[in-house]
Amino acid sequence: MRAARLMTATSPVSDVAVGADSPPVVILNPASNGGRAAKLRRMIEQKLRGGRGELVLTSAPHDATRLAADAARAGRGVVVVGGDGAIHEAACGILESGVDVPLGVAPAGNGNDYALHVARMPRNIPQALELALSGPIERVDAGQVNGEFFVNALGIGLDANVAVTAERYKQYGLSGHPLYLASSISELLFRFDGCPTLTVRLEGAAPTRQTLALVALNIGPTYGGGFLVNPAADPQDGMFDVCLVVKPSVLRAIDLVHKLERGKHVGEPETTIFRCQRIILEADHPINAQADGEISQAERFDVSLLPGALALRRGPAVR
Repeated sequence: MRAARLMTATSPVSDVAVGADSPPVVILNPASNGGRAAKLRRMIEQKLRGGRGELVLTSAPHDATRLAADAARAGRGVVVVGGDGAIHEAACGILESGVDVPLGVAPAGNGNDYALHVARMPRNIPQALELALSGPIERVDAGQVNGEFFVNALGIGLDANVAVTAERYKQYGLSGHPLYLASSISELLFRFDGCPTLTVRLEGAAPTRQTLALVALNIGPTYGGGFLVNPAADPQDGMFDVCLVVKPSVLRAIDLVHKLERGKHVGEPETTIFRCQRIILEADHPINAQADGEISQAERFDVSLLPGALALRRGPAVR
């Protein structure tokens, strides 16, 4: 989503979001989870009785962005019942609006990485919706790549190519973790030679140039339906956790994909983990990138963290 007002890593944010006590706009993506989210409408309507919120439905791509931006400009919070795609759109709408209103989320999609691992919502959707409507508000980080917002993860290399393949595989009924695992294996077996050679630029360090199977910048610890790519990522620490994987052999890459599922790739010789607030990645030709699952192509990716940019209703910390 193109930002109407670009925030910077040093932009001040208010301690209390506008509209924290106002009835929010509740956005339901009925197409989430293969259309099963549509069955949640009656439960949501019951939860919203007594003026607790206004239910609106999406019917086309980017509807959630428009609806969330309109709600924010009206000084109302936003709640999303859907998957990572709908949450990405709505969060971008809030950030684009330039108005600091709270976001609540309930996991009704396939992967639900943001709802489960950043917002810390329970899998039980009615319980999650209650927290999304009235739970405590905490500041969490967001990111920007080439002027566009994202709220969970940016990937370049294998995982971006996997996201492109996953869009094709959805027609076969796959979803969530099985979809991304099948897409990963397909990319490794048939298109692994497409790993990009990238120049990596970090402040205070000499640029490096490597052929990389994966570049992943995380705000939350998982994406792609639960892949634990940067296990230590904390959405409140003001830093990206970055995972670089140098291109290995195909057989070794298959082993690393299985390790990535469980966060066991950390410490492997092909893997480098570090933290930063800004990074620039340059290729010799346009390559795929995915930001919260949204695909784009570019030769240069200028990525910055926006500390505490989003007011998020969160569940209790897991002990």
